[in-house]
Amino acid sequence: MFVANRQALLAFLARKAGPRHQPVDLLHDVYVRMSLASREKPIDNPRAYLFRAAANIAIDVARADRHRAREVAVSDLAFLNAEDTAPNALQTAIDRQRLRRLDRALAELPEEVRAMVYLLRVEGIGFQEAADLFGVSKSTVEKRVAKALKHCRDRLSADDE
Repeated sequence: MFVANRQALLAFLARKAGPRHQPVDLLHDVYVRMSLASREKPIDNPRAYLFRAAANIAIDVARADRHRAREVAVSDLAFLNAEDTAPNALQTAIDRQRLRRLDRALAELPEEVRAMVYLLRVEGIGFQEAADLFGVSKSTVEKRVAKALKHCRDRLSADDE
């Protein structure tokens, strides 16, 4: 019965489910439903059962499409309502100018102190490791870096005013 109605079922599924879905895949689902149902009890009208199963699968596919469309619509709305966290052009210009001022303030420091600040703040090494690298005490590194950071902070705040 299934083989005899295969072409008619394919045409039916193509019409009902639409072009996005492969009728052959849906036809496989029809076959699975029919074979499972026929194991439980004999089917009185197999042809009618085949087309009813095909119609039910087409309905299931349409529901799934609507559900997916709703999910996409909700995610699209969430995306459209999302806050843009990227800095605007003005903020970018201000930040660049501030970095240039910080660069100038760092350039005013002795080279060894600049290297200490770089190692501690950028590379993330500890005070003791920096002290070992420069052959000074940990306390010396702490004091020099604190003084350098205060210098940079003072220069930036003076420029801000």
